[in-house]
Amino acid sequence: MTPMSRRVDDRTFPVLFPTGRGYSGTDTKRITINKVLSNDILVQQNQYVQRCIDWNRDILKKELELTEEDIIDLPALFKLDKQGKAVPYFPNMVTMMVLAKDLGVPKPFGPVTGGECCLERRARSLLEPLGLRCCFLEDVSSYHGSLGEVRCGTSVQRRPFTFQWWRMMP
Repeated sequence: MTPMSRRVDDRTFPVLFPTGRGYSGTDTKRITINKVLSNDILVQQNQYVQRCIDWNRDILKKELELTEEDIIDLPALFKLDKQGKAVPYFPNMVTMMVLAKDLGVPKPFGPVTGGECCLERRARSLLEPLGLRCCFLEDVSSYHGSLGEVRCGTSVQRRPFTFQWWRMMP
């Protein structure tokens, strides 16, 4: 919850909740940032999810010989479903499609400050200095409502690299 915890005020923003099949993409609720941050259950769930992410991150760092600098943290917020599975609170930017230097990123619909979604602004500030172009795609009505994202609607075929791609410098 990093981007929102930095800006605790009483601004409202639309939050899109996945509701399963038949989701129309028009179901939105208005909720304040303070309300999200004061939701103890949501905070506890995200602390749990963060521990899971950290555990996986440690494995990736060890197995792929990555350093902390090799990893880019994108803002995300989750809630746990009835089975205890983490589902994104808003479209998850991490599930973007990478097409060379162009990124098809799920539009997160986060808090708008200064006329721009603060989550999009943060993603751009992290990715564009690397020479990447962010194109935010509205995928709520087509995929997010069914717990999918942009990558679910693509048919990209790839060949494995013959080198350690994570060591490549732009």
